Amino acid sequence: MRLIFKHMFFIFIIRALNLLSKDRNNIIYSNKNWNDVTNKYDLLNDLEIVIKKESSEPVTDQNLVPASHASWLSRSAVFIALVAVIGNIPVQSHLIKDAQANSTVKTFEIIPNEINIASNITDNSAQATQLSSTQNDLQQDQIDNLEDILNGEDILESKELELPARALETYAGQVNADNTSKWITYHVKSYDNATNIFHKVGHQALLKTLKNNKEIYSQIKALKKGSIVRANSTEGDLSDLVFTHTNDSKRSYVISKQGEDYKGTWKDNVFEVRQARASFTIQNGLFFDGKKAKVDNKVIKQLVKVFDWDIDFSHDVRVGDKVTAVFEEIFHDGDKVGTQNLLAAEFINKGRQFRSIRYTYADGKSDYFTPQGREMKKAFIRTPIEHARVSSHFNPGRFHPKLHKFRAHKGTDFAARTGTPIMTTGNGVVQFLGRKGGYGRTVIIKHREGYTTTYAHMSRYKKGLKVGDKVYQSDLIGYVGQSGLATGPHLHYELHQDKKAVNAMTVALPNSMSLSRSELQDFRNKAVNLVLQLNVLHRFVEADIEIDSAIGG
Repeated sequence: MRLIFKHMFFIFIIRALNLLSKDRNNIIYSNKNWNDVTNKYDLLNDLEIVIKKESSEPVTDQNLVPASHASWLSRSAVFIALVAVIGNIPVQSHLIKDAQANSTVKTFEIIPNEINIASNITDNSAQATQLSSTQNDLQQDQIDNLEDILNGEDILESKELELPARALETYAGQVNADNTSKWITYHVKSYDNATNIFHKVGHQALLKTLKNNKEIYSQIKALKKGSIVRANSTEGDLSDLVFTHTNDSKRSYVISKQGEDYKGTWKDNVFEVRQARASFTIQNGLFFDGKKAKVDNKVIKQLVKVFDWDIDFSHDVRVGDKVTAVFEEIFHDGDKVGTQNLLAAEFINKGRQFRSIRYTYADGKSDYFTPQGREMKKAFIRTPIEHARVSSHFNPGRFHPKLHKFRAHKGTDFAARTGTPIMTTGNGVVQFLGRKGGYGRTVIIKHREGYTTTYAHMSRYKKGLKVGDKVYQSDLIGYVGQSGLATGPHLHYELHQDKKAVNAMTVALPNSMSLSRSELQDFRNKAVNLVLQLNVLHRFVEADIEIDSAIGG
């Protein structure tokens, strides 16, 4: 009954309204209807609403006619009845007073903005639905006097986002659990023994105790070149000693103290690797300013090595140069252990921008490349032996000391002691390994783009090296000797370009080598995220906003 009564009452009010307003020319209204407004402004999609301030310009619409002369009492009665029955009535965008009184017009305008406002989406959607459902029932003349409801003052206007005054800190994982602990990391060298290793991590006296535990001592003796030893001490006492081998970095042998004894256990994923970022401007020195940005010297040394081909760090670095780095940090139960690999870097030197991305090949070897996939380092180094003396130069008309006749010397001889390590001068694949007439024990490496290198008169090869193996610049391949036709221990080194011998000491060498097609595609897929990070960090450092390694982790 209530619903029927309410409906009949509503019909009565509408008829009364029509009787009071027989002459529709007395009603002041806009030439825009509600459909025009809702079609123009998409309330569902344009979520940022701006209400402009009042305009003092008078309305000059040609369709406006003289104002209504209905009595104040009648209009008030209609208004009160409408509010009581209908409730909250949505208001259209143009509410117009008497034109003859030169009154002002209040306007609502929805201004599209690139920034999405996530809050109140549900409310805005509901409002739009309500407006749509009631628009056909609304009469223009019924809301003529509702403008007093909307006495809004100044309204918010959108502004373009700017970089913050300092970088925003983000959660970087579990916080440090124990600030009193101290981790020391040491990478085992080929010449290390157990005594030296324990001395490097600060627990040499502990070795004697651990020798009594056969299982633990067998793992100590198994440490070899490339193994990583990490010792965690709390107030000087050892709490954890961890051995990690490079061939299986996810699995570690953990030695921990239990009472007065020590126990060793193999564990998986002992350490957590996180990405850290830093950018800074050089003011006092590369290492000094890097330390202020909480970048370990180990990372700075990697950065110098990567860009050393393009920047002379002894003479070219200037105040105002800008450095950006993305690198790995190692954590154990929320406690920072140390840093690991430089993943990406940018160095702006005297206005010139250099960038590098770390890439790991399928066989586990890693190197640094430009974002386009070219090696950062030069394709070849000049000498395959460190600090060696040239005993015989490239000479097509040389007189052979053993054969006593003229015979072209197609390479360069480096005098060195027997057993001196020999390094490959560029990345490539072992094409030949064995004896080769007067060359004696020889290794030939095939490189890309038509280059090959030959290493002769070796005493022995690197253990395990075989034809088909991939080798990388500066990798050990053998040792100096005097096999074959040689008057003394030395290395005979040749460089061939398109099967023609050239002088390795003077020929113009290619700046870098490119990745293969499949490697280049893999590199690009993996480098996307790092390049994006460098782009963001570049904006901060250009704006002189420095970021340390604890920010944005």
